[in-house]
Amino acid sequence: MAREALLKVVDAEENADTIIKNAKEKAKNILGLAEKNSKYNMQEALAKAREECESIENKAREEIQEELDLILSQSEAKGKLILETSDDKFNEAKKIFIERIVK
Repeated sequence: MAREALLKVVDAEENADTIIKNAKEKAKNILGLAEKNSKYNMQEALAKAREECESIENKAREEIQEELDLILSQSEAKGKLILETSDDKFNEAKKIFIERIVK
């Protein structure tokens, strides 16, 4: 009877060792999958971040270009007004300007 109990204990220890070995192997596999998933998730997040940066940059470029176009058209309009100014007004303004410099 003691021998049977001893055999059962040895058998239980062997089963426990097998269970522990299997658990370690499963844990190793799960850890490997987790690392692969985290790398994939990180790469995916990085790709989305790059895409978002490009989108923001393109939007900023478009807004700046619109503003530059507006400034250019306003400057061209002011330039045309200056060119369309009669010689009499231009000479009068030149005379006033020279008088202020001389004083």
